[in-house]
Amino acid sequence: MKSTTIFTICSLLISIFSFGQTSTEQFETESNGSTSFTDNGVIFNIISHVSVFDIQSNYPGTGWNGTANDNRYIDNSSNTESPPSFSIRTTSNLFKVNKFWLFLSSLELDLNVTGSITVTGKLSGVTKFTQTKTNGFATSLGSTNGYTLIDMTNLNGQNYSNIIIDELRITANGGFRYVGLDAFTWVKDSGIALNTTETKVSKKEASIYPNPTNGPLTIHSEKSSEAKIYSTDGKMLKAVQVQKGSNEINISEFPKGIYFIKTANESTKVIKN
Repeated sequence: MKSTTIFTICSLLISIFSFGQTSTEQFETESNGSTSFTDNGVIFNIISHVSVFDIQSNYPGTGWNGTANDNRYIDNSSNTESPPSFSIRTTSNLFKVNKFWLFLSSLELDLNVTGSITVTGKLSGVTKFTQTKTNGFATSLGSTNGYTLIDMTNLNGQNYSNIIIDELRITANGGFRYVGLDAFTWVKDSGIALNTTETKVSKKEASIYPNPTNGPLTIHSEKSSEAKIYSTDGKMLKAVQVQKGSNEINISEFPKGIYFIKTANESTKVIKN
Protein backbone atom coordinates (compact mmCIF):
# COMPACT_ATOMS: atom_id res chain seq x y z
CA MET A 1 0.00 0.00 0.00
CA LYS A 2 2.80 2.42 0.93
CA SER A 3 4.66 1.88 -2.36
CA THR A 4 1.42 2.27 -4.32
CA THR A 5 0.72 5.59 -2.58
CA ILE A 6 4.22 6.88 -3.31
CA PHE A 7 3.94 5.80 -6.93
CA THR A 8 0.56 7.57 -7.27
CA ILE A 9 2.01 10.80 -5.87
CA CYS A 10 4.95 10.62 -8.27
CA SER A 11 2.58 10.07 -11.19
CA LEU A 12 0.57 13.13 -10.19
CA LEU A 13 3.74 15.22 -9.99
CA ILE A 14 4.79 14.06 -13.43
CA SER A 15 1.37 15.00 -14.77
CA ILE A 16 1.57 18.48 -13.21
CA PHE A 17 5.02 19.26 -14.58
CA SER A 18 4.06 17.95 -18.00
CA PHE A 19 1.59 20.82 -18.40
CA GLY A 20 3.96 23.65 -17.44
CA GLN A 21 5.66 25.59 -14.69
CA THR A 22 3.93 28.33 -12.73
CA SER A 23 5.96 31.46 -12.02
CA THR A 24 5.23 34.90 -10.55
CA GLU A 25 7.10 37.95 -11.88
CA GLN A 26 7.34 40.65 -9.19
CA PHE A 27 9.62 42.93 -11.29
CA GLU A 28 11.93 43.57 -8.31
CA THR A 29 15.07 42.68 -10.28
CA GLU A 30 14.08 44.58 -13.43
CA SER A 31 15.52 47.95 -14.50
CA ASN A 32 13.60 51.19 -14.23
CA GLY A 33 12.32 52.32 -17.63
CA SER A 34 12.86 48.92 -19.25
CA THR A 35 10.33 47.74 -21.84
CA SER A 36 11.13 44.08 -21.33
CA PHE A 37 11.59 41.63 -18.46
CA THR A 38 12.77 38.06 -18.01
CA ASP A 39 11.11 35.49 -15.76
CA ASN A 40 11.79 31.75 -15.52
CA GLY A 41 14.08 31.99 -18.54
CA VAL A 42 11.43 33.60 -20.76
CA ILE A 43 11.74 37.10 -22.25
CA PHE A 44 8.63 39.28 -22.30
CA ASN A 45 8.25 42.59 -24.13
CA ILE A 46 6.05 45.41 -22.82
CA ILE A 47 4.23 46.79 -25.87
CA SER A 48 2.62 50.23 -25.51
CA HIS A 49 -0.51 50.70 -27.64
CA VAL A 50 -1.94 53.87 -26.07
CA SER A 51 0.11 55.76 -23.43
CA VAL A 52 3.67 54.70 -22.57
CA PHE A 53 4.21 51.65 -20.38
CA ASP A 54 7.49 50.41 -18.87
CA ILE A 55 9.05 49.24 -15.60
CA GLN A 56 8.56 51.74 -12.75
CA SER A 57 10.87 51.84 -9.70
CA ASN A 58 10.92 55.50 -8.68
CA TYR A 59 8.34 55.13 -5.91
CA PRO A 60 9.32 52.44 -3.37
CA GLY A 61 6.52 50.74 -1.51
CA THR A 62 3.86 51.49 -4.12
CA GLY A 63 3.81 48.03 -5.73
CA TRP A 64 2.13 44.80 -4.63
CA ASN A 65 3.64 41.31 -4.80
CA GLY A 66 0.37 39.54 -4.02
CA THR A 67 0.83 39.52 -0.25
CA ALA A 68 2.82 42.67 0.63
CA ASN A 69 3.98 46.02 -0.72
CA ASP A 70 6.96 46.00 -3.06
CA ASN A 71 8.89 48.49 -5.18
CA ARG A 72 8.70 47.77 -8.92
CA TYR A 73 5.92 47.15 -11.40
CA ILE A 74 4.69 48.07 -14.89
CA ASP A 75 2.88 51.39 -15.26
CA ASN A 76 2.19 54.30 -17.63
CA SER A 77 3.54 57.02 -15.28
CA SER A 78 0.46 59.23 -15.57
CA ASN A 79 0.81 59.64 -19.34
CA THR A 80 -2.20 61.59 -20.60
CA GLU A 81 -3.04 59.47 -23.65
CA SER A 82 -6.31 57.57 -23.29
CA PRO A 83 -7.59 54.89 -23.11
CA PRO A 84 -4.37 53.34 -21.70
CA SER A 85 -3.56 50.06 -23.40
CA PHE A 86 -0.53 47.78 -23.39
CA SER A 87 0.50 44.18 -23.97
CA ILE A 88 2.83 41.69 -22.34
CA ARG A 89 4.18 39.60 -25.20
CA THR A 90 6.65 36.72 -25.24
CA THR A 91 9.55 36.50 -27.63
CA SER A 92 10.70 33.00 -26.73
CA ASN A 93 7.85 30.89 -25.34
CA LEU A 94 4.09 30.42 -25.26
CA PHE A 95 2.33 30.85 -21.94
CA LYS A 96 -0.92 30.79 -19.96
CA VAL A 97 -2.06 33.50 -17.54
CA ASN A 98 -3.08 32.57 -14.01
CA LYS A 99 -3.58 35.96 -12.32
CA PHE A 100 -2.18 39.47 -11.92
CA TRP A 101 -2.83 42.61 -9.88
CA LEU A 102 -3.81 46.03 -11.25
CA PHE A 103 -3.73 49.52 -9.72
CA LEU A 104 -6.43 51.49 -11.57
CA SER A 105 -7.03 55.18 -10.97
CA SER A 106 -7.34 58.65 -12.41
CA LEU A 107 -4.21 60.55 -13.46
CA GLU A 108 -4.22 62.07 -9.96
CA LEU A 109 -4.12 58.51 -8.51
CA ASP A 110 -7.71 58.75 -7.26
CA LEU A 111 -8.92 55.15 -6.94
CA ASN A 112 -12.54 56.14 -6.38
CA VAL A 113 -13.41 56.63 -10.07
CA THR A 114 -15.62 54.59 -12.38
CA GLY A 115 -14.06 52.55 -15.15
CA SER A 116 -13.56 49.12 -16.67
CA ILE A 117 -10.77 46.99 -18.10
CA THR A 118 -10.68 44.73 -21.12
CA VAL A 119 -8.39 41.69 -20.96
CA THR A 120 -7.50 40.01 -24.25
CA GLY A 121 -5.36 36.95 -24.96
CA LYS A 122 -3.83 36.45 -28.41
CA LEU A 123 -1.80 33.79 -30.16
CA SER A 124 0.07 34.80 -33.32
CA GLY A 125 -2.21 37.83 -33.61
CA VAL A 126 -5.42 35.81 -33.34
CA THR A 127 -7.71 36.64 -30.41
CA LYS A 128 -8.21 33.60 -28.18
CA PHE A 129 -10.34 35.33 -25.54
CA THR A 130 -11.48 38.80 -24.54
CA GLN A 131 -13.43 39.87 -21.47
CA THR A 132 -14.38 43.23 -19.95
CA LYS A 133 -14.47 43.58 -16.17
CA THR A 134 -16.74 46.38 -14.96
CA ASN A 135 -16.81 46.07 -11.16
CA GLY A 136 -15.06 44.80 -8.06
CA PHE A 137 -12.13 47.25 -8.25
CA ALA A 138 -10.24 48.56 -5.21
CA THR A 139 -11.41 52.08 -4.29
CA SER A 140 -8.81 52.72 -1.57
CA LEU A 141 -5.32 51.53 -0.65
CA GLY A 142 -6.79 49.12 1.90
CA SER A 143 -5.07 45.80 2.53
CA THR A 144 -3.80 45.37 -1.06
CA ASN A 145 -2.06 48.75 -1.47
CA GLY A 146 -4.81 49.78 -3.91
CA TYR A 147 -4.33 46.81 -6.27
CA THR A 148 -7.18 44.68 -7.63
CA LEU A 149 -6.70 40.95 -8.24
CA ILE A 150 -7.54 39.85 -11.79
CA ASP A 151 -8.07 36.10 -11.45
CA MET A 152 -8.03 34.41 -14.86
CA THR A 153 -9.39 31.18 -13.39
CA ASN A 154 -12.68 32.97 -12.73
CA LEU A 155 -12.97 36.12 -14.85
CA ASN A 156 -16.66 36.94 -15.32
CA GLY A 157 -17.42 33.37 -14.30
CA GLN A 158 -15.15 31.80 -16.93
CA ASN A 159 -11.75 30.06 -16.68
CA TYR A 160 -9.21 31.46 -19.14
CA SER A 161 -6.12 30.19 -17.34
CA ASN A 162 -5.75 27.11 -19.57
CA ILE A 163 -5.66 28.97 -22.89
CA ILE A 164 -2.23 29.12 -24.52
CA ILE A 165 -1.26 32.59 -25.78
CA ASP A 166 1.80 34.64 -26.64
CA GLU A 167 0.30 38.05 -25.83
CA LEU A 168 -1.81 39.43 -22.98
CA ARG A 169 -3.37 42.83 -23.73
CA ILE A 170 -4.92 45.10 -21.10
CA THR A 171 -6.97 48.20 -21.93
CA ALA A 172 -8.41 50.56 -19.30
CA ASN A 173 -11.58 52.52 -20.01
CA GLY A 174 -13.69 55.26 -18.41
CA GLY A 175 -12.11 57.03 -15.46
CA PHE A 176 -9.13 54.67 -15.35
CA ARG A 177 -6.27 56.66 -16.85
CA TYR A 178 -3.38 55.30 -14.78
CA VAL A 179 -2.61 51.57 -14.77
CA GLY A 180 -0.06 49.68 -12.67
CA LEU A 181 0.50 45.92 -13.04
CA ASP A 182 2.35 43.74 -10.53
CA ALA A 183 2.63 40.10 -9.37
CA PHE A 184 2.13 38.63 -12.84
CA THR A 185 1.53 34.89 -12.33
CA TRP A 186 1.79 32.79 -15.47
CA VAL A 187 2.40 29.22 -16.63
CA LYS A 188 5.26 28.36 -18.95
CA ASP A 189 4.08 26.12 -21.79
CA SER A 190 7.23 24.21 -22.64
CA GLY A 191 5.62 21.87 -25.14
CA ILE A 192 7.55 19.02 -23.50
CA ALA A 193 5.57 16.02 -22.26
CA LEU A 194 7.41 14.04 -19.60
CA ASN A 195 6.84 10.30 -19.75
CA THR A 196 7.18 7.36 -17.38
CA THR A 197 7.81 3.80 -18.50
CA GLU A 198 5.66 2.42 -15.67
CA THR A 199 2.41 4.24 -16.26
CA LYS A 200 0.59 6.13 -18.95
CA VAL A 201 -0.91 9.34 -17.61
CA SER A 202 -3.09 9.95 -20.66
CA LYS A 203 -3.30 8.85 -24.25
CA LYS A 204 -1.67 11.29 -26.64
CA GLU A 205 -3.86 12.41 -29.50
CA ALA A 206 -0.88 12.59 -31.86
CA SER A 207 2.66 11.23 -32.09
CA ILE A 208 5.37 12.89 -34.17
CA TYR A 209 8.55 11.18 -35.37
CA PRO A 210 11.47 11.01 -36.06
CA ASN A 211 12.64 13.54 -33.51
CA PRO A 212 15.22 15.00 -34.08
CA THR A 213 14.64 15.21 -37.83
CA ASN A 214 16.39 16.53 -40.93
CA GLY A 215 13.03 17.65 -42.28
CA PRO A 216 10.62 14.78 -42.99
CA LEU A 217 8.13 14.04 -40.22
CA THR A 218 5.31 11.60 -39.68
CA ILE A 219 2.33 12.73 -37.62
CA HIS A 220 0.16 9.88 -36.45
CA SER A 221 -3.09 11.40 -35.25
CA GLU A 222 -6.06 9.90 -33.45
CA LYS A 223 -8.38 12.36 -35.21
CA SER A 224 -8.44 14.89 -38.03
CA SER A 225 -7.11 18.31 -37.04
CA GLU A 226 -4.77 21.10 -38.06
CA ALA A 227 -1.07 20.92 -37.21
CA LYS A 228 0.54 24.31 -36.64
CA ILE A 229 4.29 24.80 -36.53
CA TYR A 230 5.65 27.57 -34.28
CA SER A 231 9.10 29.04 -33.79
CA THR A 232 10.44 29.49 -30.24
CA ASP A 233 9.34 33.16 -30.30
CA GLY A 234 5.73 32.08 -30.74
CA LYS A 235 5.35 32.90 -34.44
CA MET A 236 3.27 30.46 -36.49
CA LEU A 237 5.36 29.39 -39.49
CA LYS A 238 3.19 26.80 -41.17
CA ALA A 239 -0.17 25.09 -40.86
CA VAL A 240 -1.14 21.78 -42.44
CA GLN A 241 -4.26 19.63 -42.26
CA VAL A 242 -3.77 16.18 -40.80
CA GLN A 243 -6.17 13.29 -41.09
CA LYS A 244 -6.79 10.44 -38.70
CA GLY A 245 -3.93 7.98 -39.13
CA SER A 246 -0.45 8.67 -40.54
CA ASN A 247 0.40 11.95 -42.25
CA GLU A 248 3.68 12.98 -43.88
CA ILE A 249 4.88 16.59 -43.54
CA ASN A 250 8.23 18.29 -44.08
CA ILE A 251 10.03 21.13 -42.32
CA SER A 252 13.17 21.07 -44.49
CA GLU A 253 12.64 24.74 -45.41
CA PHE A 254 13.26 25.84 -41.82
CA PRO A 255 16.72 26.48 -40.34
CA LYS A 256 18.23 24.18 -37.74
CA GLY A 257 16.71 24.74 -34.32
CA ILE A 258 13.76 24.01 -32.05
CA TYR A 259 10.15 24.18 -33.19
CA PHE A 260 6.78 23.44 -31.59
CA ILE A 261 4.12 21.47 -33.45
CA LYS A 262 0.63 21.89 -32.02
CA THR A 263 -2.12 19.44 -32.89
CA ALA A 264 -5.52 19.82 -31.24
CA ASN A 265 -4.72 20.41 -27.54
CA GLU A 266 -1.18 19.03 -27.61
CA SER A 267 2.22 20.60 -28.20
CA THR A 268 5.37 18.68 -29.16
CA LYS A 269 8.87 20.11 -29.23
CA VAL A 270 10.71 19.04 -32.39
CA ILE A 271 14.42 19.48 -33.04
CA LYS A 272 15.42 20.21 -36.66
CA ASN A 273 19.00 19.13 -37.47
